[in-house]
Amino acid sequence: MPSLDRVPRRETVAPLAVILAAGNGSRLRSDRSAVPKPLVHLRGLSIAERSIAQLLAAGVERFVVVLGCDAALVQHEFERVARRRRCHITCVEAENWERGNGCSAVAAAPLVGDSPFLLAMVDHLLPPEMIRDVLANPPAQDEIALAVDHDTENVFDLPDLTKVEVSGGCIAAIGKDLASWNAGDTGLFYCSSRLFEGLARAHEQGKFSLTDGIRECVAQGGVRAIDVTRARWLDVDTPEASQEAVRRIDAAMGKGGGDGFISQYINRPLSRRLSVALSRTSLTPNHITLLAFFMGLLGAVGLATTDPWFWIAGGILIQIASIVDGCDGEIARIKLLQSPQGAWLDTVLDRYSDLAVGLAVTFAASQLHDAAWVWPAGFAATSSFLMASYVTKEFQIRFKRPYPNNLVNKLKRRDLRILAIAVGAALGHPFVALLAIGSLTHLAVLQVLVSGWDTTPVLRPEVRT
Repeated sequence: MPSLDRVPRRETVAPLAVILAAGNGSRLRSDRSAVPKPLVHLRGLSIAERSIAQLLAAGVERFVVVLGCDAALVQHEFERVARRRRCHITCVEAENWERGNGCSAVAAAPLVGDSPFLLAMVDHLLPPEMIRDVLANPPAQDEIALAVDHDTENVFDLPDLTKVEVSGGCIAAIGKDLASWNAGDTGLFYCSSRLFEGLARAHEQGKFSLTDGIRECVAQGGVRAIDVTRARWLDVDTPEASQEAVRRIDAAMGKGGGDGFISQYINRPLSRRLSVALSRTSLTPNHITLLAFFMGLLGAVGLATTDPWFWIAGGILIQIASIVDGCDGEIARIKLLQSPQGAWLDTVLDRYSDLAVGLAVTFAASQLHDAAWVWPAGFAATSSFLMASYVTKEFQIRFKRPYPNNLVNKLKRRDLRILAIAVGAALGHPFVALLAIGSLTHLAVLQVLVSGWDTTPVLRPEVRT
């Protein structure tokens, strides 16, 4: 274990986060030979990595992890996570962790010093936006803030919930057996060093849970409530909760209503199943982006020939590539690996793939038809693929809002273009399909242009210097 030096300070907006990972997870582990709770996997990520990833997604960069049960195994996993996620994780082993998670929290005191810090449980799924809401409400000096949920229907295991009575924005009472309560403890705190004072008072009374320490702070009037009622958080401490966690992770796999017709009804149902299988591998979203790109190029090679059987093979390949292309975003959302770089790579390679397909079909048509109009028509149709992406992004940049995902937007989406060319290739007329879908895409682009012309941009307030 590392010595108890304070975690190196870095210039960052977000505080460090303390993650309690010392418990034995008896409710989740079916027997003592099972893996430690932080090493249990949920859709390709260990609970340990998921706990770090969700905090990283919210902007936290430094972590203190408190260990206890199976400390060596759990520390090894967090060291692997630190390398993979390129973040700073310091581990410390708690003494007497078996007594309660209050003892685990105390072990972090020498490492965090006097600075405010987040406190989270390793087995809690916390949406990054919920964490950001908590970060936006830092505690005052000598104050503790607790994220609370007022919607009891949102709680998966209500009997095990730590109940909270909130009055005037402050915590008036906390405990599992409260008779009167109006909110639930989500397990996410934004703390000052006052927490350790409360825990010390509780320990003097022979009480060793984190709730006992918070209760002591409540008695001094220093615990504020942060309302996160609409957040979809989950305490993963039973097999049933683990199954619910997987369901929620799967539900977050899609784009959130931004799909076209073909993606919604054909590609996405298939890519979801494929992504579930790929989540068990070490493939990253960028690997999948490159795989889809090269499959698209290989399909374009088939479409560049004059053999109808190669057209069919090429059409099948580009459609499969279109399905696989949906997996990179799904894996990114499943494994919390979203990044601007990954989205940029996907966008650029999609445009190169579109060009390759359009030019391949045009080249094949030029070999079959000795006509001067073939190449200009093919170029015109292919250019619509680039304009469809360009005009939508420019609309968002110029008018400070995304173009609505209406019928026009769906008609110019890539999923429809690829399927149209694939079907045309199967029917022996890929060039006709290219010209038809290109014309439709140009009409959709024109409609977006007209919409932009009639749109009032969102003006930024003038900044005077």
